[in-house]
Amino acid sequence: MEPEISLGTKAIQMPDANTGSSAAGDKAVSVAPAVHILPGVALAPSEPALRKLSILWDIPIDRIRAWGLRGASSILQQGLFAGAHFATNVLLARWLSPVSYGAFALAYSLFLLPLAFYGALFSEPMLVYGPGRHAGDFSSYIRILLRAHFLMLIPASLLIAPLGLLLAQFYTREFKLALLSVIVMSPLLLLIWFSRGALYAQLNPHAGAVAGAFYFILLLFSVWLLRSTGNLSPASALVGMGIGSLLVSVGCLYRFRRTQKGQLRPELKTARVLSDHWRYGRWAVLTAIAVWIPANIFYALLPGRFGLESVALLRALMNLMYPLLHTVTAIVLLLIPILVRQRETVGLQTMKRTVLQLVVLLVPVGILYLCFLVAFHGPILRLVYAGRYSNVSAWTIAFVGLLPITGGVAGILGAALRAIERPHLIFWGYLASTVMALVAGVPITLHYGVAGAAFALALDDLPAIAVIALCLSGCGDTQVVPA
Repeated sequence: MEPEISLGTKAIQMPDANTGSSAAGDKAVSVAPAVHILPGVALAPSEPALRKLSILWDIPIDRIRAWGLRGASSILQQGLFAGAHFATNVLLARWLSPVSYGAFALAYSLFLLPLAFYGALFSEPMLVYGPGRHAGDFSSYIRILLRAHFLMLIPASLLIAPLGLLLAQFYTREFKLALLSVIVMSPLLLLIWFSRGALYAQLNPHAGAVAGAFYFILLLFSVWLLRSTGNLSPASALVGMGIGSLLVSVGCLYRFRRTQKGQLRPELKTARVLSDHWRYGRWAVLTAIAVWIPANIFYALLPGRFGLESVALLRALMNLMYPLLHTVTAIVLLLIPILVRQRETVGLQTMKRTVLQLVVLLVPVGILYLCFLVAFHGPILRLVYAGRYSNVSAWTIAFVGLLPITGGVAGILGAALRAIERPHLIFWGYLASTVMALVAGVPITLHYGVAGAAFALALDDLPAIAVIALCLSGCGDTQVVPA
């Protein structure tokens, strides 16, 4: 994705002559004219930083404030949800044996494949169509998708369970139970992603932050309770995650229980909603496979040669980069509906500039985070994991530290293509990444183990970035599909 200049939503949504949000907004504006474009915005002397940013980037201050509040809430929400999973993983890594934690990590990495499918068919289209064509009847739209969620996932989990058990025969009993728990609990585990997507599509990250706080508390309480009663295992931890997801999702989705008129609009039909999602998501499903392979195939490869302990070590190291990566993910999730509105009101070129600016902001932050991890990885690992998983080279840590940069850039660029309803172009980017993983990543991992897997994970993102950036640069205004 390429940064763009105007990140506002409501001010952009309703162009006004006084704010300069018009068709001319796509044209480059010098710093001097930018001041005249904003005559109705009070530049308070007490806000010099905002005033400079407004003049430099040609953004009204009220837009900067609105984006800042939404962005902060979005980051807080993502931080709470990601923090819950991070803290859960840390506790499991400390309280379970490396083999048991490896079983949990492997089962969860396999769960990420249906999660990717689900995101392609439910969450991603929701972020595009929710604030667009279904904004006026959002509650009805969400209820249609919620019914489809359970009608599709419950039968699917029951059908997949025997296949999962057959696959698990090649691993330990703990992994078999963990995989069965993932499959059976998947409708509940995925429900929290549905709920968060609905709040993001409604541009309501404040409610999401509250939900994130409850999820954080419930998840950690369930792990602590299981350990206190002597029942903690990879399988029971996954069941606890599913129950926490259900409880929080009920609270999130209660707000969508009825529409203002108490009934569906005649034109809002289930078939239409699902066909829209399928039309958008059919390419995203292929993209989901292409994304999952380079990101998770190494978890499946390591146990055969290096044991489940190697999976535990790789997951423990990956936990270190999740704080920054999940922060970027929070911004990307909030960014998609904003870019949709921006594309519709001020044009595609302005949207591209916003994307470029975000990439420019991300890279130096990622480099600082990388340097921090490399410099202090020994004390950090000893502190977080109580002395476990600390015998790791600085190079391995450096490869892991690159992932928030490479993954974040690819995610921002991909959000831009999703906002212009071109998810099929993202597929080609991650297909290149998959080829790199299979051709280079697999042999490197099998030879060097965890260090090779960490290097391959960072390497695999580079082809995706190059191809997605090229596709985005080639998209013109005439190629935009109206929402």
